[in-house]
Amino acid sequence: KDLAGMTLGVPAEFMGEGIDPEVKASVEAAIEVCRGLGATIKEVHLPHTEYAIATYYIIATAEASANLSRFDGIRYGNRVDGDDPLEIYCNTRENGFGEEVKRRIILGTYVLSSGYYDAHYLKAQKVRHLIRDDYEAVFKECDALLGPVAPTTAYKIGENEDDPLKMYLGDICTVPINLAGVCGMSVPCGKDGEGMPVGLQIIGPSLGEEAILRVGYAYEQATV
Repeated sequence: KDLAGMTLGVPAEFMGEGIDPEVKASVEAAIEVCRGLGATIKEVHLPHTEYAIATYYIIATAEASANLSRFDGIRYGNRVDGDDPLEIYCNTRENGFGEEVKRRIILGTYVLSSGYYDAHYLKAQKVRHLIRDDYEAVFKECDALLGPVAPTTAYKIGENEDDPLKMYLGDICTVPINLAGVCGMSVPCGKDGEGMPVGLQIIGPSLGEEAILRVGYAYEQATV
């Protein structure tokens, strides 16, 4: 069988509270397909997953703030003129960045500011190491991991624009991968009652693309 000899882990944290029942059912069906292809399925735990959203958005916004500070209309990027350098900075950054980018710059500037660096950014980096250690431990016993891409199916365009926190929480299954430095891919594995697609996420260790591509290809060949 195509996945014979492979051990695929299913993180309990990805399949528990907060996962839409239709999403969970589709992912569980996909897991059974992989079992039928010869893979050994094993429940695993990533205990620091609950901290991933907060950790990611502290680190990501801090990096956004630092990296985008150079786009001031003087040296890099677009330029919107003004009467003096400060007005040029303000006009350029006001017109050059969208709402989400501005939000991340403000948050990142806050967590990097004096008095908050140690309390937020430095602590987040320490938690990031714990998340990475979780994945390294799991990949000592599994070739790849299976789970949902998101806790819900896709929402309509513009539906959550006024609720960025809700959108951020939708990243709970994907942001830990970025923090841990491992690889991942997604393949369609069904639809909900309204016809919206559900994604199966396949996660591999660092430089483990061969394993996740093998799983993804075998699953698609068995279900197309």
